[in-house]
Amino acid sequence: MMHGKKLFAVLLPLVLTACTSAKPAQTETVWAMDTACTISLHGGGVSETASLLKTLDKTLDNYQENSAISRLNQSGTISGNDTIYQLVSETAALQKRFGDSVDLTVGQLTALWGITTDTPHVPTAAELEPVLKTISPDHVTAADGTVSLTDGAQLDCGAVGKGYSLDCVKEALDQSGTAGYGTVSMTSSILCYGEKPGGKPFQIEIRDPSGDGTLGTVSTDSCFLSTSGGYERYFIADDGKQYCHILDPKTGMPAESDLTTVTVFCDSGLQSDFLSTLIWLEGTEHLEEHLHAEDYQIVAQDQSGKLYVSDGLHFIPNA
Repeated sequence: MMHGKKLFAVLLPLVLTACTSAKPAQTETVWAMDTACTISLHGGGVSETASLLKTLDKTLDNYQENSAISRLNQSGTISGNDTIYQLVSETAALQKRFGDSVDLTVGQLTALWGITTDTPHVPTAAELEPVLKTISPDHVTAADGTVSLTDGAQLDCGAVGKGYSLDCVKEALDQSGTAGYGTVSMTSSILCYGEKPGGKPFQIEIRDPSGDGTLGTVSTDSCFLSTSGGYERYFIADDGKQYCHILDPKTGMPAESDLTTVTVFCDSGLQSDFLSTLIWLEGTEHLEEHLHAEDYQIVAQDQSGKLYVSDGLHFIPNA
């Protein structure tokens, strides 16, 4: 998509390897969370999942004027919305454990840059200064069913919204019991659901950020996974410089990392989404502790092409 001299691009970081089955999966693709979501399930649950993703999109999309998150950003408070309350609360718990490199209160910052819009903009230092003052985990609270914002903060759930939505999808599928197994892909975040016949694993190919190929394939049981990297979404400004969509909440600028891509596998969609961004932002300096975590696993690549794979993860690199 061209915007004058500005180019905005989206690359798909994960590929689901097709598998043969006696009965083909029911499949539907819907647009939600600013991406194409492909639902592929055996046994049912496709239309219900599509409807749920659309509902969540209407709640969490801060670019929709009438969404619940936009109403919160405008008024500074919202009560009785379990979706937003749970997302904010669970993100706060992850920040307490892992740090606040991923911050929901970047709404004004992402709006100022507009990287995922048709009119991306490189802000001046004077424009950034007041916006940076609105960003802090301390500026959002969730208590007694009410989410409140202070100091001009606005929420943008882009760093965790897809993962959280997949948590909601799994919960709904578990409750309905209609789907046997399958996948729900939101491009950079995927739910591998249920148990495949014969205990066969799900096959996930991880894109090579430097080209059209893949870094390798992960074989996994049911799980959530999310990928982050500066190559996923970016725009090229009039000066020819490329700016990625992941913004550093401390500087207000597009983040830079010595990692090209990070994929996180775990049993929580929100955690996988949160951690893939956080680990990419932190870079190789803090990578070792993540490689040996007990409740999640990762595949990462640095700028030199070196791969990092967690203990116990079944990853086969391409030759």
